[in-house]
Amino acid sequence: MEISLAGWSIHRRFQSKELSMVGYPKVAAEEFGIHMIELNSPFFEYEDEDNQATSAIKSSHIADVKRATADCGVTCLSIAVDGHGNLAALDEGERTAAVENHRKWFDISNELGCTSFRANSGGHGPEGTEAQQIAQCTKSFAELAEIGKANGIVVTMENHGGISYDPDVIVRIMTEIGSSHCRVLADFLNWAPTDDKLANLEKVAPFAFATHAKFLSFGADGESPEIDAGRAVTILREAGYTNPYGIEYEGKTDDHEGVLKSKALLLKYA
Repeated sequence: MEISLAGWSIHRRFQSKELSMVGYPKVAAEEFGIHMIELNSPFFEYEDEDNQATSAIKSSHIADVKRATADCGVTCLSIAVDGHGNLAALDEGERTAAVENHRKWFDISNELGCTSFRANSGGHGPEGTEAQQIAQCTKSFAELAEIGKANGIVVTMENHGGISYDPDVIVRIMTEIGSSHCRVLADFLNWAPTDDKLANLEKVAPFAFATHAKFLSFGADGESPEIDAGRAVTILREAGYTNPYGIEYEGKTDDHEGVLKSKALLLKYA
């Protein structure tokens, strides 16, 4: 089993300015012994910080991040993109603008050596419009998949709010698009509170290209009470998943301890 680190695991360090994207590869390698990382769009340096969706990223910043990863022997796997528009917007102008806002991440992904980036599904507007939102979202991801095909980049949809909280919606969109450049980033816990998380994971696992192996807390035995980690790994493995398992610690306690306990739990079932 290969393990990667999602930047959101240590998001408090980024948000407090204790850590920058340039320093992130060294932290992953030296503090956690992890040499594959997922980046997060809010932590990049933009030309216009107040308008990240439409702003370019500073070219010098990309060069600095690239150099830092090379210096530490770290690989950038993917980028989790947030705040770049509603890909399920009912207004066609708003939807197409959101697609355009995501376009820059293909070039950035290639420059940093990433194989994918995650875009949010959007949606969950006025009651009674879900079918329309699904259609709009499908159109957006199909368009992104075509751009991805031309650029050698996979666009992933995570169960991360909006219409993507329903695994059947995710499966429907993936099936309709039917592209190897449109896949799923399967998060262990991002489901409706009353849902069976393992059952949901089982539905989306055949489409998974990446994972967020998310844990919030740990018992004395090292297991997470939020989900059966061993069963989650088995579900993905039986679905043919062979890519890295991406730690995304979201607990409220010390992130150093949380990441290391997450790593130990995953390796238990490697």
